[in-house]
Amino acid sequence: MKMRFLIAVTITAALLSACLPSVNPFYREKDVVFDSDLLGEWRIEGETKPSEIWKIEKTDGKAYKLTTTEPDGKQGEFTVHLFKLEQDCFLDMIPSDCTYGLKQTHNVATAMFPGHLLMRVTLRASQLKVTPTNFGWLEKHLTANPKALAHHVEDKRLLLTADTRALQRFVLKHLGDGELFEKPTVMVRK
Repeated sequence: MKMRFLIAVTITAALLSACLPSVNPFYREKDVVFDSDLLGEWRIEGETKPSEIWKIEKTDGKAYKLTTTEPDGKQGEFTVHLFKLEQDCFLDMIPSDCTYGLKQTHNVATAMFPGHLLMRVTLRASQLKVTPTNFGWLEKHLTANPKALAHHVEDKRLLLTADTRALQRFVLKHLGDGELFEKPTVMVRK
């Protein structure tokens, strides 16, 4: 009974977060790589007005610290792992500093769960192509093919529950245009 309650609380917490998270990471330690060219500050290419800034710093081991700053000054901090599956590179991003609304109760804040987010990346000298997950496609695909990847849906919110290996197989199977990833955003060094 306690285990069911714990699982329910964990799932509910994940569903309350703002993005489509995965309970498990998208990488295994053997997949993780480090590329010092990723370090620095990045902004969206061609933007004439202020855009989101990504500041990527080295942390312990092969991990990175990513601080995102939106034009209005809002910030978010992530622990990021760059990893490679076959010839493609990806970022596994998990919030490292979650600050919840000041009007929320302690129980709500305690129940929040920071999930793993996935982005496909291509790095070339002073250019970083970042391709976010296409949540619309994923939601439609899993609705039509519920056994394609372990997940849970509650109140129309989706939480990936598959293990890392199953996540990787799914990602590699759906790299084509119009599938798991949207069009890339090109970022350049600030």
